[in-house]
Amino acid sequence: MESHESESPPSRPVLTEVVNSIRERTIAENSMVVLLQGLQGEVTTVDLKNESTARGRVVNVDAFMNVRLAEVLYRDRRGQLTHLQDLFITGRNVRYVHIPDHIDIMKTIQNQLAKIHRVRNFASHGGGRKEFPKKTK
Repeated sequence: MESHESESPPSRPVLTEVVNSIRERTIAENSMVVLLQGLQGEVTTVDLKNESTARGRVVNVDAFMNVRLAEVLYRDRRGQLTHLQDLFITGRNVRYVHIPDHIDIMKTIQNQLAKIHRVRNFASHGGGRKEFPKKTK
C-alpha cells in the first residue's frame, strides 16, 4: 500500500469510463471487479488485509482491483487516524470493499458491462483508427 499526495489536486479528478487494454477489459468483464469500477465517484470503505481501513472517494479501480481513493481517512490496525489526499491500494491488499446502500448492484454491473461492450464494438461501427482501411472486395 502506498500513499501519494499531489501538490495541487483538482477538486474532482477526471473519471475514466472503462479500462484501456483489451486484457483488462476481458478480465473486468469476466469478474465482479466491474461492480467496483461502477463505484467511481462514490465514497466507500475499503478493508485491508493488514486489518486497517481506508474511507474515501473512489477515483479509479482497474481490472486487477487496484483502487485509488481521494480525500481519504485511513485508520491503521492500532486505530490511529490519518487524513490523506490520495491513496493507492494494490489489489492484493484488499480484503473487502463496502458497497454503499444506495447502489443498485445489478444496474451498476449492467452499466459497466455496457461501457465495456461499447468500447469493444467501437471499431466495428466505423470508429477507431483510419491509417489502415479495411479492404473491400
